[in-house]
Amino acid sequence: MSMNEELINQIVRRILSDPSLQGLLRGEGNLNGNRAFKAEALVLLNYVPDFPRALSLVQQRWGADYTLSILPSDQVYLIKPELPIGMTWITAQDALEKSNWQTLILPTCSPNTLAKVALGIRDNPICEMVGRQITAGRSVEIVTEYLGLNPQTPLTYRELYEGYIKQVQSFGAKVTANLEKGTPVPSIPVPQAPQVQTSPATKPLITEQKTVFNEEKVFERYEKKFLGDKQAYEFPLDSKILVKQGTVISPLARDTLKLRRIELCIEKEVGMG
Repeated sequence: MSMNEELINQIVRRILSDPSLQGLLRGEGNLNGNRAFKAEALVLLNYVPDFPRALSLVQQRWGADYTLSILPSDQVYLIKPELPIGMTWITAQDALEKSNWQTLILPTCSPNTLAKVALGIRDNPICEMVGRQITAGRSVEIVTEYLGLNPQTPLTYRELYEGYIKQVQSFGAKVTANLEKGTPVPSIPVPQAPQVQTSPATKPLITEQKTVFNEEKVFERYEKKFLGDKQAYEFPLDSKILVKQGTVISPLARDTLKLRRIELCIEKEVGMG
């Protein structure tokens, strides 16, 4: 064996004996000791007063297992808190175009979002993403720490939201009470409404309904100074919206307008050509 061949063999043996490379070959990690590949998780972020704590706990709880993309609500976008290393912002359009999220995480679930998810309302990108994920039978994790319920909350009001929690659990979503500890909320079956049998004589008649589509777009003027995602869902499909110059339009609203095929027009100031 020549000197060059012996040198090459020594180099190869030293490389193959490296512990980190051995872990990579077994599928346990990469050269840095981390996982070679991570599944992708979408974090749906509602507004909370303590973003640093919330985001840090999200990173600690899910960051080791997932690559985290953050979809902000309109309120969160206006603040745009600093994200921990390993998290990235994502637009509503990009989130909606991706159909195979490994899991969806609502770490700061608001009462409004919880109620909409339980009732199947999908009137904004965050609720739309949850609805799609549940429909596809994929993982959804919800944390209820920020609902604001406490011992002073009237019993009937607390029972209302506890009912929403039971409902989303019945959809297959994992619900935890605490962001830090991940304490699971007890799962209680939702009673099913009894089915009413109808005789042929009382069977309701089903009438045929036809949808009429307008060939021309509906024109509307929007007078407010801020156009958010909520307002974007209030406009008719395939319509044309006129806003004043200087109107602040959130990125979520722009994505929603595109998805709903709504044309956005900026009104010219008087005296401008």
